[in-house]
Amino acid sequence: MWHSISVVIPVYNSRDSLEELYERLSTVFKSICNHYEIILVDDGSQDNSYEIMQRLHHKDPKVKIIQLNGNFGQQNALMCGFYYAYGDYVVTIDDDLQHRPEEIYKMIQKLDDGYDVVFGIPIKKQHSFYRNIGSKMTDYLFNKICLKPKNIKVSSFRAIKKNIIEQIIKDETSFVYISAIIYKNTQNIGNVHVKHDARKYGKSNYNFIKLFKLFTKLYIYYSNTLFFRGFKRSCPQFEIKDKGLKRRKTG
Repeated sequence: MWHSISVVIPVYNSRDSLEELYERLSTVFKSICNHYEIILVDDGSQDNSYEIMQRLHHKDPKVKIIQLNGNFGQQNALMCGFYYAYGDYVVTIDDDLQHRPEEIYKMIQKLDDGYDVVFGIPIKKQHSFYRNIGSKMTDYLFNKICLKPKNIKVSSFRAIKKNIIEQIIKDETSFVYISAIIYKNTQNIGNVHVKHDARKYGKSNYNFIKLFKLFTKLYIYYSNTLFFRGFKRSCPQFEIKDKGLKRRKTG
């Protein structure tokens, strides 16, 4: 068994999936590690997701909750959660149950082979059309601007060692993109294949306009092109409205 694992989950309008996600994560972690925490970061949900998060927090002290003061975006919510993660390993997973909690152990095992970060790559993707296009475009951009090896893929399902988390939270880039920040700090990255489920609740928020804005900002903020420096803006990565946990100490 591993010593400690933190899982950080950005939450947006996920009232239907939170309890099942909590139950499955708890079952997995009880069998693979001595200490664990589930960090839920509400990114300005318009439903009662935060009320459900509060109930889970009161039910189980291993559930830590944060409510952001508005909708800052999935990546910013992850960055916020990293500030409070205590585990030797930190896992990121989506809130929609497409990533299987039962596959987490594969990524942790791969970390023990000597990698700093391991991405869980779907054997067969069950994403929407726009999400699949987005994944392909993100992969292409990362090959160009982050010097990512073509045989390595990225995803939002990942396991990261604590020392890399320490480096990530030092990054003050206004437009947060966790995978790009990872590549700033390490190239020692691996992949494992994982099962991927169809979306059980709700619908994807991806569309052409959002994807276009994402790729434009990725290029502006993470490429080394001097021309784009004047387009960068400085703003808070996130603002916290309420929380049920203490910030970790950084080394």
